[in-house]
Amino acid sequence: MRIRTQAKRDYVKSNAIDTILSAPRKPQPSYAFTKNGDKQLLENSGLVPKYVNKKGYGQIPEYLQQRKVKERKAQEEYDEYVREHLRQGAMKQLSDEERQSTLQGLKKNLEQMYHQYQCLSIVIDTIPKRNRKEKLESQMKEVEKDIDLVERHKTIYIANN
Repeated sequence: MRIRTQAKRDYVKSNAIDTILSAPRKPQPSYAFTKNGDKQLLENSGLVPKYVNKKGYGQIPEYLQQRKVKERKAQEEYDEYVREHLRQGAMKQLSDEERQSTLQGLKKNLEQMYHQYQCLSIVIDTIPKRNRKEKLESQMKEVEKDIDLVERHKTIYIANN
């Protein structure tokens, strides 16, 4: 058997030498957010752009491109369907003057209904009064939907039935 002697090692001295020879650590970027000097890490604050340096930054995602292609194909199919029915004479397109006159007529009807609605009594205590109010409200909602529909769509097709 060999007798093993333990050499005495100076841990304080070796730690000091390792520390002197090592490269200095860089401080983590932080910012002070109070006048007392309270600090918070800059990376977690949202002030440093993380995603700008990514490979696909600024690119349109693949699923959005596919959705755009599908929408364009569906619109082309619908346009072809409309053209075919226009050729057959089953549909006609509403002109701009007709569209504007229809829109003005709908708005005039809405004004008249609104005037009738305001002429109702404040106290609705009988069943006929309540029914009249509900009927006017439903008619006004229908006319408002129609106005919104005509205003949103520039081209309107009417079926010849």
